[in-house]
Order: sequence, then structure tokens, then C-alpha cells
Amino acid sequence: MSTPGRLASAPTAAPVQTTRTLSMPGWLVAAGWASLAGMLAFLLLHYWNGPPYNVDSWRYYELSQTLGGDFFRITSRHSYQSTEPYSMGCGPLWPILVGVTAALTRTGPQAGLLAAVGCVLATAAVLSVLGRRLGVRGLGPFVTVGLLGFVPYLDEMLTARTFPLAGLLLSLLVLALVTTERRPAPAWPAAGAAAAGLVLTRPDTLPAVLLLAVLLVVARRRDWRWLVPAGLVFAVVMVPWARYGLAHFGTPFPADNRVIAMAVPQLYVTDVIDLDHTPTVTDDPLGWLARVVGNVPAAALQAAKAAVLAPTVVATVAAGLLLLRRRGPVRRGPRWLLVCLAALAALTAQVAFSELTTGYLSRRYLSLVVLLMLLLAVVLVRRTPVPARLAGRRTGLAVGVLLLVLPAGWGLGYHLVRTPPDPDALTGGVVEQELRRCRNDTTLTIVTSTEVGRHSALTGRRTAFFPNNFADITVAQRRDWIATWGIGQLYLLPPPPGAGPGSVRRSDEPLSLLATAARVTPDPCATVGRLFRVSLG
Repeated sequence: MSTPGRLASAPTAAPVQTTRTLSMPGWLVAAGWASLAGMLAFLLLHYWNGPPYNVDSWRYYELSQTLGGDFFRITSRHSYQSTEPYSMGCGPLWPILVGVTAALTRTGPQAGLLAAVGCVLATAAVLSVLGRRLGVRGLGPFVTVGLLGFVPYLDEMLTARTFPLAGLLLSLLVLALVTTERRPAPAWPAAGAAAAGLVLTRPDTLPAVLLLAVLLVVARRRDWRWLVPAGLVFAVVMVPWARYGLAHFGTPFPADNRVIAMAVPQLYVTDVIDLDHTPTVTDDPLGWLARVVGNVPAAALQAAKAAVLAPTVVATVAAGLLLLRRRGPVRRGPRWLLVCLAALAALTAQVAFSELTTGYLSRRYLSLVVLLMLLLAVVLVRRTPVPARLAGRRTGLAVGVLLLVLPAGWGLGYHLVRTPPDPDALTGGVVEQELRRCRNDTTLTIVTSTEVGRHSALTGRRTAFFPNNFADITVAQRRDWIATWGIGQLYLLPPPPGAGPGSVRRSDEPLSLLATAARVTPDPCATVGRLFRVSLG
């Protein structure tokens, strides 16, 4: 019998590379809420008596004071497309919220800042509910702190403008659409209500809402049945605003940017526009297209500047994009991913179209796009399986700390250095005192728009923003503007210290232009700035 040979060793299996999602310590959720609350409390106290309000801030505050009275009646004129003494320049929801906040807290002009901070906190709460549905604890504070690292959005909060409320309503819309997978009957009507609220806050988002509905149906055709109840709720919520528009402007959807977007020449909302003789896209499609295409380089540059001002957002989104490549096709992916990508596509298209057609280029218009990008990125960072050696608690702790510390530090640091509190922001200082002392019963025109809005909001006096294109219109049109709006006073602010001859000439231009169409005489009442009486006699 032969001796057995050496047993062959069994082949060793190749090591299996396991993957799992990122693990974060539970206390990081509480740290996230503490970071968000601390940041908001500090900013609220720091800017309470000197918020960096601008003309939009004061316009919303002026409109907020019409609750319970002649709703949306204005005394500060920024647009000359209609002689109706009612606003067609913004949606009603944000002024209503500011008015309710002012009534409940008795805070006066600071009510807008308080309401904006409340909206940011509420956005974090809504996103936290969404996070629990997705298995991502602390989603709300992580995304919201990241959003405060986007300087234009933080500026929107400090100036008490619309995007904090719009972000809250967009978060509600995403939450409702994600919930439709499990509870479609209540979730689709809730989505319709949230979408209507978004449009009533930012009317320019209407195309995005319609495009989002189309994208959802294209991606999952079974959703079309539920668009009917969602659309009905949307329409019901919009009815009061449609009645307001029909009563005052003959349209169910008033907007003073519509003419700007459709015109062949580049116009601005503060222009004196001859509506009967201004060519539009229907008169000259190629001319309109040339103007729109001509806005592309400036819009691209603006987007690049926004990225430079948001390094923490860029880093977070880049990480999310890398992880998105590990997933399969979106159509077969989870509901939340489909909803977020569809909403991102719709809002990106809407922002691009609005900026190119109107020529109004502002980084703040990207706020809702940035919110969705951060939401996607944070969920992907937390939920996408990665190699086990990269998913430990130490890595999770490091990622969580970076997601909180870097945006908070960037947003706070930028604003504390670039935007100091203005002690005269709420009172107007000596200029406002002078305007009140020299007031008469006519309409006051000022070149600087913040003073126009603040004076009307605080006193109720009729004011008019000096038209942007006054040098380009005829003398007859200038006289017609003076007569139509009852212009009786022109106030020129004192030039800033060290202003050169060119700056002084620009500040004097309204005086010389008005003098071509009316009698303009100095009023000795003013000593800080220069005041002139204007008459057609």
C-alpha cells in the first residue's frame, strides 16, 4: 500500500470587500441642532438693531402693514407699468407672514428678520422629518447649516427677504412627494398645497412647479392619476391671489417682470415703459433670442462667482456627485432620489430661463437650487454604501464635524467681516429725520432705492424710485411721468466722503434731467442732503 502523498492545501478564497453606510455618533445630531441654533441666535442678536435691509426688505414690510386693511396697497412706487396703487411685484405669502409676526411679537421692522430666522429653523425641522423617513438622522441641521454657508442665502435671511420661506415650502414639497410612495392619498394634496405656497412666495417658480409635475409623470407614469387632486388643491390655494390680480390688473397672475422677460430690448422694472410700442418676442423672435443669448456669458460668470463664494457648498456637492456614480439608474432608484433630482432639474431650468430672459442676474436666485444640491449630497454621503474601512465611527465623526463647522465658520466669518450692523438701518438716521421735517403733500422721488422704501414704510408717504431709463425717454414722456405720479420733490443724498468728480456728476444727473421737463427750484429746508421742488407750471 502506497504512502499517502502530501495533502494539497485547499485554495484560499479572495477576501470579500464588505460595504456599509457611514456611521456617525448619535450625539452629532444634538451637536447639529446646537450649532444651528447657536449660529441663528448669534446673528439675530448681532443684527437686531442694524439689519442690512434694502429696498426689497422695506417693500415687504410696507405690504405687511396692509393686513386687515386695503390689502397690498402701496405708497412706494418701484414699477410704472400700471397706475393702480397696488403691488404687482411680489407674491403675498411672505408679507403676510411678516405682518403676522409683527402683530404677535410687536417687533416692528425687525419682524421680517425674526420671521426669516423662524423659517430657517422650520426648514431644519421639516428636513429632519424627511431624514427619519430616509433613515438619515440629523438631516435637517446638517443641510440647513450647510445652506447658511451659501452667502447669498444667509444674506436673504438677514435682509428679511423671501428665500427662507421659499426654502421651507420647497422642503415641505419634497417631503410630501417622497411620502406619496407610502401614503399617496394625503401626500399628493399636501404637495399641491406646498407647491402653491411656493408660487405665492416666489411667483417666478411657477414654471418650475409645472415642469416638476411633467418630470414626475414622465419618470413614473402611474403618478399622473394623483396629479388631479394635487392640481385641484393647488388651484384652490391660488384662487384668492387670482381674484386680487383680476380685480386690480385684469390678470389672474400679476407680475411686473413679464413685460421685461418678453421685450426685445433689455428693460428693467424701474424703467418708464411704453407698453404699446415696445417690441416683444412675438414681434421680433430673432431680436429677442439675440438678447437672451447675449445674457449667457454674464449669467455663467455670475454662477462661477456664486461657487467662489460658497466653497463649503462646492465641496459637499462634489462628494455627493462622486457617491451618486455608485448608484444604479435613477428611474429604478428610490423615490427620494427621483424627487430630488426632478426638483433640481426643474428649478435649475427655471432659474436659468428667468435670468436669461429678464437679464436680472443675482446669486441669491440660486438659493433653492443650492438647497436641493445640499440635500442630495448629505443624504448620499450618509446612505451610500462605501468600503467598510471608510465607514467607521471615526470617519463618520470627522465628516459630521466638517459638515457643521466649515459652513458655519464660512458664513459667519464672511458676514461679520463684510456686513457690519448699521445703527441707522431701522430709523434712517439724519436723512430720514430731514425727509420727515421737509415733507409736503406731493410725491417724493429719490435715486437711492433703500431710502425710498424705508421712508414710505415708516411714514406712509408717497414716494417714487427715480426711473432707471429717464435719460433715454423723451421730454414729453418725462413730463407725463411727473404729472402721472404727482412728483413734487426731488431729494439728492449727500455724496459719500471722498467722492470724486465723476460720482458727484452722477448724483446730480437726476436734477439736470428733471430740469429739461419741469421747473426745479432749491428748497432750503434740507441741510443734510439737497432738496428741490418740482413743478410743471
